[in-house]
Amino acid sequence: MVSTFRGICSQLNQLATSIPSRYRRRPRRETDDLFSFDILSTDDNQEKSTAELDGHFIHSQLLIEALQKMKSTSTAIEEFIRFCQDQKDIKDQNCYLKLVHEFQNEYSSDKSVWWYTRDSFVYRMLNKALRVQNIDVLFVFRFFLRDIAQQLKENQWSSPGYVYRGQSLSKYELKRLQQSVGKLVSINSLLSTTRYRDVAEVYVGNTEGLEKVLFIIYVNPLIDGIKPFADITFLSDFPQEGEILFMLGSIFQIESVQIGEYRVWLIELKLCSDHDEALKTIFNYLRRESSRCELDLLALGNLLHDMGKFEDSKNYYNRCLKLLPPNDHVWKPYCYYLLGLVATENGDDKCALDLLSKSLNIRRQTLKSSDPSIADTLTAIARVHYNSCNFGQALQLYREALAIFQQAFGDDDLTSAMTYTNIGVVCKEQKLYFDALNYHEKAREIRLKNLPPGHFRFGTSWNNMGEVYQRLGEYGTALKYYKRALEIYKRSLPPEHIEIAIVLVNKGSIKEEKVDLRTALPFYKQALNICLRM
Repeated sequence: MVSTFRGICSQLNQLATSIPSRYRRRPRRETDDLFSFDILSTDDNQEKSTAELDGHFIHSQLLIEALQKMKSTSTAIEEFIRFCQDQKDIKDQNCYLKLVHEFQNEYSSDKSVWWYTRDSFVYRMLNKALRVQNIDVLFVFRFFLRDIAQQLKENQWSSPGYVYRGQSLSKYELKRLQQSVGKLVSINSLLSTTRYRDVAEVYVGNTEGLEKVLFIIYVNPLIDGIKPFADITFLSDFPQEGEILFMLGSIFQIESVQIGEYRVWLIELKLCSDHDEALKTIFNYLRRESSRCELDLLALGNLLHDMGKFEDSKNYYNRCLKLLPPNDHVWKPYCYYLLGLVATENGDDKCALDLLSKSLNIRRQTLKSSDPSIADTLTAIARVHYNSCNFGQALQLYREALAIFQQAFGDDDLTSAMTYTNIGVVCKEQKLYFDALNYHEKAREIRLKNLPPGHFRFGTSWNNMGEVYQRLGEYGTALKYYKRALEIYKRSLPPEHIEIAIVLVNKGSIKEEKVDLRTALPFYKQALNICLRM
């Protein structure tokens, strides 16, 4: 059969003339509809695969879930409108503000998909925020993301089949996909596809320096745990394209990457769910962790804190604090405690001690002396004293906290593991090296009983033991433990997390102590680059 491929440059103008709406939408696909993605290694062995999770993949998924789960408030749209009205750097302000006014007056949840497909500021602003993961912009879009997810659920596509997407990709992105056949890929945006291959071929583009790509995607809506996707023909501003829209965070397996006719790359994907065995264990654990906090703003702040985005987390902790009533004795001390942790991470010990003291005073006035919340705060204050080299005071507070944790939860709880870790760190500074190793090993044994393989806290254990062996001058053992820590951190934390930088500095310092400065320098440079991007 003779190919009627519509993406060829020589035919494009003719096609565009015959189908004006496609041509009108094509430039938008080439600029605003570019998407970012994360790739996850998988393996049939569950223990190995959970240890190989990519930190950015995991936390991107959790961030999407956190935003969608945030409860509806009457002020959410008003907040969004104010945010839009404050954007002064958008060209053609009159036209832009007119659309903002239209959105304010006419938006309703059953029009969310229509607004997304419309060629307007909504689409551009949201997609840009998703590409660069701008937390503040995504936060004001939270109601919109939730409404789209609901519309897609209500109109879920019901039968297995193929959908298509034409896209230009950089050589680097294409190479990543080529090297990842068999792995999972998470799309960090809403993914627009079509039932019609010829429509998708219009969008492969012909941009110099970019590769022409056609995604061929097999979907089975009967799989449990998939993100919603729907035929939005009757919801879209472009009803003639047979558009199938996937919710952001949809996960696919890369089946093959091959070069086709006319130098167009054909990439075959298969829709997957986060119930995949490689994801299930650690996702379920992290979801349980994030669901412990009942307040949406604090839950989001805690997730951002875990991602190493300390300034972003501080922003949402402060937002929550301002909304709490003056007589609140539950969440207000928790906010002070969390803000104290951020101040500690930022090296502002004076501010941290002030905030943590506020938290401790309220908790001691309103809780029993054996309450674990008091132990949490004592632990945080001990860390500030440790940072100030007040090791005796830090050790006393850690032991006081440990007694409370063990009374409340028993000897094998993760709170005890973290406290053993902290005591071990203090012992190292007091040159009690074998005591330090003993405490770190106790912490690791408790974690083995409670955490899924590959959890970042195992990296904490290996790094801490490496630091002790480095002090003992056993550099080979220390480097072995640093290597283990770095492998775990890279697969369980975002790439710009401070813990990764700390291990890199530790590896560099060993090389420096061995007067191998040429080898030390790259480790220091990598750590510096992480710190500069935080």
